[in-house]
Amino acid sequence: MAQNAQEAIASYITDMLALEEHMEKAFAGQLTNVKEGRFAGVIHELKAVNESHLRSLRDLADRRKEGGQGIAEAIKGAASSVLGMGAAAIDLVRSEKLPKNLRDDYAAVSLATIGYLMLHTTAEALSDAEVSQLALTHLRDYAKATMTLFHAVPDSVVAFLSEEGFRPADGVANRVNATADGIWRSGAS
Repeated sequence: MAQNAQEAIASYITDMLALEEHMEKAFAGQLTNVKEGRFAGVIHELKAVNESHLRSLRDLADRRKEGGQGIAEAIKGAASSVLGMGAAAIDLVRSEKLPKNLRDDYAAVSLATIGYLMLHTTAEALSDAEVSQLALTHLRDYAKATMTLFHAVPDSVVAFLSEEGFRPADGVANRVNATADGIWRSGAS
């Protein structure tokens, strides 16, 4: 069945809204379990970005609904479709340690990043400047969040190992981050 341009864009918007809502619950759950400090700050930053994205997506959906573009109706079924995209990897009620939470946050943020890239591409291809700009803004936010998480994970693993009674080598998190940064800069060669 052929879609019109508004329906095509609406389907991506509803997917992103459902994913952001799922991530909101995961971040809130993690904040109740993490102690204060650097890692709590990372999760607070993720939650703040997520809340901003939710506001702008909901505002967009409301504006489009008022304009007769039908995004709000499609939202009802979007939650189940986003779970099929892989967001179910974030378990809201798990008792895992911080490194695994950050790993799962990285996976969710990466999924959101590629989703916003797809939304941006769709909006550009179908000449929807408002959605294109929103998607680009969210893409930038999550690209930054991806790198924040990427650098937090080695520190969290070292902290976890220390808590478990191991004696990690001095400076290992910094060395791992430097190595990983080099890999990214060199194009993963």
